[in-house]
Amino acid sequence: MPPLLYKTDASPPARTVMLVADILGLNLDMKEINPVLREQDTPELTMKNPMRTVPLLEEDDFCLADSHAIILYLFDKYAKRQHEHLYPSDKRKRATINQRLFFDCGVLFPRLRSIMAPTYGGKLTEPSKSMLRNVDDAYRMLETYLSNTSYLADDVITLADISVITTISSLNGLHPINEKVYPKLKQWFNNMSQQEYCKRINEPGSKQHVYGLKMLMENNKQKSKL
Repeated sequence: MPPLLYKTDASPPARTVMLVADILGLNLDMKEINPVLREQDTPELTMKNPMRTVPLLEEDDFCLADSHAIILYLFDKYAKRQHEHLYPSDKRKRATINQRLFFDCGVLFPRLRSIMAPTYGGKLTEPSKSMLRNVDDAYRMLETYLSNTSYLADDVITLADISVITTISSLNGLHPINEKVYPKLKQWFNNMSQQEYCKRINEPGSKQHVYGLKMLMENNKQKSKL
């Protein structure tokens, strides 16, 4: 049986796994799960993933959470020679890719989550100035990463780009990248967005995510007036 992915298309980390699986030619079984309704909090899923996050990969009796860990596992197990550019064997290139993945995990996505959490909690009506400053600060770092290479870790697309594009797609929908301030980041975003797999998998989920957040913010605003 193919691996099973618990996912929702609106989730940036879930989209990362879906993109990598697609590039590797891996057909995953998919199970839709709604994190807003906390469907991942069931006792069964909590045993499989104590973090209670989405996505979750299940393969036989093996379970793995966190999109960054999942895509590295999928690459190690299923990648073929033609996929080597995604995570090359050169140790320094791998170290750079790893650092960018850690940046996504530890810096970039938490800045998106700082907007998501209070929105889903019914408290946020619009991103605060400090939230937007933090997003711009992350954009600034990405702009610098792109100073010497066309993509985030190399002159070709790697796992780092696949991971970051899903987060950035949602952030850009909430706080658009200023092309005059971050021209390299804007060009990178445009290049990634033109990839066939991004058009097919990332773009619809990103639009769904941003639309849902904006609608919830508007609902929160209306409730605050009552």
